[in-house]
Amino acid sequence: MQVRGNFVYLLASLLGFLAFLAIITEYPQLGGWRLISIAFEVSLIVAIWSLVRKRTWFVVGMVLIVIGAMGVVAHFWTQALWTNVISLMVSFCFYLMTTLIAFQELFRPSPIDLNKIMGSVCIYLLAGLNWALLYYFEELLHPGAFAGLDTSSVEEMMFNLIYYSYVTLSTLGYGDITPLAPIAKVLAVLEALFGQFYIAILVAIIVGIHVSLRKKALSGGSGSGAKGEKT
Repeated sequence: MQVRGNFVYLLASLLGFLAFLAIITEYPQLGGWRLISIAFEVSLIVAIWSLVRKRTWFVVGMVLIVIGAMGVVAHFWTQALWTNVISLMVSFCFYLMTTLIAFQELFRPSPIDLNKIMGSVCIYLLAGLNWALLYYFEELLHPGAFAGLDTSSVEEMMFNLIYYSYVTLSTLGYGDITPLAPIAKVLAVLEALFGQFYIAILVAIIVGIHVSLRKKALSGGSGSGAKGEKT
């Protein structure tokens, strides 16, 4: 079921979603939150389609996508807080599952190639989206949790929180948006720590996999050579 070169599709869908979100946020007359929701659901489908090896996880992912879509539709009709919360929680669970699956795929004992490098970028982007959803959840339940956050529209708030998430993940710290609530501050600190440790651990693991595979290849070659001499 898994697609060969899977991280290429996942990376394209994530970058496409971020670009589409920026365009719709800047030009809301094009369709606003409805188009963003559709693009979001498409990126989820591409993610689960490209990564999942087992049918069970594929079914779980599709169920989460359907529930999330139902939450979005219900929110359009009712504008109730609980519908937005449900959609948000389902989206977070899906992205978290996708991140874990991507980790498993990335660190399989196989040669380091372009696909795996793209996979490491995908995990970084997924982490930023995971934290952005947590920030959105915090702002939704505790309005005013962030200073400098434009909450005039859903798309503006979501875009600004994604922007803030990646700024924090990369430890750029521009300061135009700052956390005020205690939970928001803790989330920001944890994201900054993850961003720093991820790069260091990623390099160590990739180098370790490369060295391990190289040693196996050399030992295999030496073993076959010795066997040939004995024969």
